[in-house]
Amino acid sequence: MVYRKTDRVAARLADTRRGILDAARELVSTGGFAAVQMTEVAKKAGVATGTLYRYFSSKEALCRQVFREVSAREMGMLAEIAAGDEAASERLVKVLRTFAGRAVRGRRLSYALLAEPLDVNLAEERSFFRRTHAEIFAGILEDGIDSGELPKIDVRIAAACIAGAIPTALIGPLAPESHELDNNPDRVVEEIVKFCLAGVGVPLAASTLKNRERRKTA
Repeated sequence: MVYRKTDRVAARLADTRRGILDAARELVSTGGFAAVQMTEVAKKAGVATGTLYRYFSSKEALCRQVFREVSAREMGMLAEIAAGDEAASERLVKVLRTFAGRAVRGRRLSYALLAEPLDVNLAEERSFFRRTHAEIFAGILEDGIDSGELPKIDVRIAAACIAGAIPTALIGPLAPESHELDNNPDRVVEEIVKFCLAGVGVPLAASTLKNRERRKTA
C-alpha cells in the first residue's frame, strides 16, 4: 500500500509539473518569453502561485526548461532526418526545409527561440541550441564530402555559417510586427534553402534534378 501511494503521489507531481510547463509554453507561443509571468502560468495551469514555486524556483528556471524542451524536440527531429539513408544533398535539403518551414509555421514560438532578447541564462541555451544545430549540418556535410557528392570545404566553418544564417534570415520575417510571411511563407523557406545549398556548392536546381533522377531509377 505504501508503494502504491508513493507511485500515485509521484504521478500526480509529474502531472502537475507537466501542466505548468505546458502552460508556460502556450504563453511563449502567443507572447514570447516576456509573456511568461508566474501568476499567469499558475492561472493557466490551474495551480496556486505558491505551488508553482515548489516546482520552479523562478521565472528564469521555468523559461529555461521550456526553452530546453522545445529546442530538444526540434533538434531531435532534425537529427533523425540527418541520420537517414538518403544522399547527403537530399538530407541537407530536408533538414533546411524542415527547420525553416517549422519556424515559419510556428512563427511566434520560433521568434522567441531564435531572436527575442533574452537574459543571460536563456542566451546560453540559445547558443547551445545553435551549436547543436551546426553539429547536425557538419555531419551531413562530412558524409557528402566522403562520398564525393559535395566539394571539399571546411566542414565546421560551413556548418557554423549555415546554423547562423538561418536564424538571422528569419529574424525579420518572424518578427511580430512583420507581414512578410502573410502571403507567401514558402518563398522565404526556399530562399533560405537556396542560399545555404549554394554556400556549400550545391545549387538548389541541381540538387532537385539529382533527387528526381534518383527516384526515377529506384
